Amino acid sequence: MNVLEIVLKAISERKGEDIIEYDVSMVTPFVDTMIVASSSNLRQNNAIATNIREKLKDANYTGEIRQEGESNSRWILIDLKDIVVHLFVEEERHVYNLDKLYGDVPSKRYDL
Repeated sequence: MNVLEIVLKAISERKGEDIIEYDVSMVTPFVDTMIVASSSNLRQNNAIATNIREKLKDANYTGEIRQEGESNSRWILIDLKDIVVHLFVEEERHVYNLDKLYGDVPSKRYDL
C-alpha cells in the first residue's frame, strides 16, 4: 500500500467525511497531492490525525510527518512533503473553502 492509500484509509477508518484528493502537481512545485476531509467535531478531527500518524508509522513510513494544529484545533494540517492533508471540523471547512481554491485541478472524491 502506498502513502496516499494509507492516508485515505486512515481517514476513512475514523469516519472522515467528504474526502477529496486534489492533484495540485501542476500548480505548485512543492506538493503533488492535497487531501481535504471533514469531521463532525474536534475529538474526531484529532482522532483522524492521530490515526494517520499511527498508520504511517505501522507501515514503516520513513519520511517526516509535520503537523500544524493541536488537539483543540478546528483545522489540522499534516505535511508529508508530497502529500498535504487538511482536516477540518465541518463548519471550518466552509469558512476557508479550500475546495473552491482547488476547484480547477483534477480531483477524486472518496467514500471509502
